[in-house]
Amino acid sequence: MIELGEIVKVHAAMVRRIATVYERYPDRVDDLVQDVWIAVWQALPRLNDQAMLKSYIARITQNICVTHVRRAIVRQTQPLTDRLADPAIPLDEAAAHTARLARLVEAVRNLPDNLKAVASLYLEDMPIKDIALALGISESNASVRLHRAKSAIRLSFGEPS
Repeated sequence: MIELGEIVKVHAAMVRRIATVYERYPDRVDDLVQDVWIAVWQALPRLNDQAMLKSYIARITQNICVTHVRRAIVRQTQPLTDRLADPAIPLDEAAAHTARLARLVEAVRNLPDNLKAVASLYLEDMPIKDIALALGISESNASVRLHRAKSAIRLSFGEPS
């Protein structure tokens, strides 16, 4: 079995990006990520197929994030705008890139939960088969949801779907 430290190294960026779709406050994203890794650590003994690890972690992340959002709605918290930046991008392009990322993340955040889950995993370059597995739905259902999510995102960008 792979050690948790190695699993975190490999999948940390994916977990953080998914959490960022669900939470705007950076400190709360950190808390969500920590909750995910605790849940992964607790769930690892139940994982029978190591080849399914990425989907397993993605599903745990989605579940924890959805639960977090539901709790936040009950508490009626109002998230602030997010601050996204990619240090690999030259400074002259950073502002435009950050604005595009922020618009994309905001568009995904505004999707209904069932579309948000598919879109956030798709943005992690997961194939439809793995998305379906991570969400416990059929591949055709995942494809339909992804198509609907893409259409909604295009509309939010002012493009025809």
